[in-house]
This record gives sequence, structure tokens and C-alpha cells, in this order.
Amino acid sequence: MDQQGRERAPVQRSERLTAQLSTMSRPGLITFAAVMMFALGGFHVLLAISEFANSTWALSRLDIVLFIQILIIWGIIDLIIGLIALFGGVSIFRGGDFGWVVGFVFATMAIIRWLFYIPVTPVLAVVVVVLNAFVIYGLGKHLDYFDAAR
Repeated sequence: MDQQGRERAPVQRSERLTAQLSTMSRPGLITFAAVMMFALGGFHVLLAISEFANSTWALSRLDIVLFIQILIIWGIIDLIIGLIALFGGVSIFRGGDFGWVVGFVFATMAIIRWLFYIPVTPVLAVVVVVLNAFVIYGLGKHLDYFDAAR
């Protein structure tokens, strides 16, 4: 009964944030977006390795596609995009603003990048574009989850 007269210490911002995030569960589309960031980022890293090795699946159609003849440039682009996506996926799982921004930037860059590969591999390009569109949709639909983390 001695504690009734004492005032409670003010709650720290980090404690409030932790309590707020623990009561708010992560939406399924956010989890899906983070997992897709991991999957697509890993795919971009593997694609970069394939392009560094001058893989034959891309070289077989280079006679009609003049802008892909230097695969080392596409390899560097894909490696950068893939590593950014992997870091963004981790941040999305944590509910950070960095992941939200990187998710949008990554998905937009990847959609633009895969539009160049439609003449080479149309089915793969369309599948990757659709998955990136789902990442954008998931991050945009549940913006309130990232607002609560601030």
C-alpha cells in the first residue's frame, strides 16, 4: 500500500513502441511482401551470378535483343537490386520505414528491369512483374502497420 502515493515514472518511447507493436500483429500481406522480397532478392542475386557467367539461357535470344548483349552490366544491376531487396525484407519483418521505402523502390525498379527481359523470357518476366506488383500492393494496403512502428 506504500506505492499508492508515488507517481509512476513516465513510459519511455521505446517501451511504448514495443508495447504497441506487440499488440498489433503483422498483417499477412506484409509478411507476404517480406517473404517475396527475400525470394525475389535471392533470385536477382542468382540471376546476377548467371549473367556474370554468360549463361546460355539469355545468350540464346541475343540476336533479336540488342540491348542485353553486355550481360556484365545486367549482372551488376541485378546484384545491386538483389542485395537491396534482401536488406529490405529484413526491415519489413521488423516493421521499419527503411523496409517500406526499399520495398516500394525495389519492386518498382524490378518491374522496370523485367520489362526489358520480356523479349528474352516472356513467361518468367510476367511472373516476376506480377510478384513485384503484389509486393507494392501489400506494402501500400497496410501502411498503418508501418505508421504504428514510428
